[in-house]
Amino acid sequence: MNENAPEIEFLLKAVAEKFGGPVASSKDFESLSSKIEEKTGQIVSTSTLKRLYGYMSLKPQPRVTTLDILSKFIGRTGFRELCIELQESSAFLSVETVASESLDPGQELTVSWLPDREVRLRHIDGQSFEVLDSGSSKLCVGDKFTVKEFMKGQPLYISGIIRDGKTLPEYVAGRTAGITDIKVY
Repeated sequence: MNENAPEIEFLLKAVAEKFGGPVASSKDFESLSSKIEEKTGQIVSTSTLKRLYGYMSLKPQPRVTTLDILSKFIGRTGFRELCIELQESSAFLSVETVASESLDPGQELTVSWLPDREVRLRHIDGQSFEVLDSGSSKLCVGDKFTVKEFMKGQPLYISGIIRDGKTLPEYVAGRTAGITDIKVY
């Protein structure tokens, strides 16, 4: 496991914000690559960006030179300096959170993450949910599982998935950029 994983996650979110929105399609990655080159004078390939953001299945450890270029894109001098800045500026998170226990039985919500995933869920009770529409995710309609809370900007860890009477391994949604949107109905 990479000891700089939280810093890399922060960097990728900051790059997406600087880009002006989610990085979710091939065209977005091409545009981001061009913007990085315009601002820094250095190139980060479209395929490297796709791997970093989890758009492609391979997600190797990023090179420090790539992290340095991305850090420069968001206005820092390099990745090492960004890490030092983050360590010196620890704070409590203030993010949109929906606690499962705060929902009424039967209440529905949609949860979105990159690339282009949106799942509609029905709250059963407590921390239990059922998938009503799986979109293009690996979850399936009818899957039942438990989740303690949904936090925008953080990965969603799903446990106890029951599909066709069988228990599946834990699943993580939005591993790289976290949950991008939560709507409660």
